[in-house]
Amino acid sequence: MPARCRAPAPLTLAPLTVYRRLLRAYGPQGWWPVTPTGGHLPRYRHGFLGRLTQRQRLEVCVGAILTQNTNWGNVEKAMSRLHAAGIRDLDGLLAVSQPRLERLIRSSGYFRQKAKKLKAFVRHLAGRGGKIADWLSGDLEALRVELLGLYGIGPETADSILLYAAGRPSFVIDAYTLRIGKRLGWFRKPSYARAQSYLTRQIPKDARLYNEFHAVLVYFAKVCCRKTGPLCVECPLREVCRYGCDR
Repeated sequence: MPARCRAPAPLTLAPLTVYRRLLRAYGPQGWWPVTPTGGHLPRYRHGFLGRLTQRQRLEVCVGAILTQNTNWGNVEKAMSRLHAAGIRDLDGLLAVSQPRLERLIRSSGYFRQKAKKLKAFVRHLAGRGGKIADWLSGDLEALRVELLGLYGIGPETADSILLYAAGRPSFVIDAYTLRIGKRLGWFRKPSYARAQSYLTRQIPKDARLYNEFHAVLVYFAKVCCRKTGPLCVECPLREVCRYGCDR
């Protein structure tokens, strides 16, 4: 039998409490998926947040650009084609022609623009010495500004690169996070910056926490707190969520 609603008024369930409940319900998500040595497709790394290789860090950056305005399944197809073509590192991405790159990543959608974005990113990285771990270890705020200055890199992509490729505490805000936050009463119509500021004031500044929190919010949004037809009866937050109680 589903729990009876007892949502307080006004709702003030703390983000850290939400995180703990969702983690208990769904477990670690293993983000960001990366391709193991000798593999052909990215894999989630449940329960493991160890150091990434240079190639894997670059792969995360590539994936963060390719996943713009599409789903991860389409990104995996593009990644698989890149790997099959032997394009797995900075040299390969620099050497491949833009028309061929467009063909290889076609499944990700907006492939012409994304090929241009990838080329801009890897050329910038090469200009920074080509060692992605060294580049991403610089001052966090300055690095974020630098990323936002690159062609096709917006706040969500920049923060995804910083959090998942660099392992830096830069919380990612996406449509899933905004949807859940509105339903729980954290914010109404926030900008990206305001939503990020709210969450980072409420939780400790820790990259591993940011990693799992964002990942489990995405999973929760996909399997339960859907945009249409949310499964409120099955929700692990239902008894304290006004949105769920009203349904």
